Amino acid sequence: MMMGYGFSGPFGWLGMGMGIIVHLAFTALIIMAAVWLFKALFRSGSQNEPRTDALEILKQRYAKGEITTDEYQRMKKELE
Repeated sequence: MMMGYGFSGPFGWLGMGMGIIVHLAFTALIIMAAVWLFKALFRSGSQNEPRTDALEILKQRYAKGEITTDEYQRMKKELE
């Protein structure tokens, strides 16, 4: 005699509930991937590293002794 599972399969209501959960999880994963892709593609020019402006770089070069006081003053005047 063959034993069948019938219309609902071997898990019955549990299988249907798990199917719904898996479907919702897959849908949420697709939505999160789409949001991540949108943010990555249309980022407003911001980078992961903090932006350093030219005046700050100039101050750092002066502090390290890479440029003289006269060079610093001249470059600072040009930047402002």
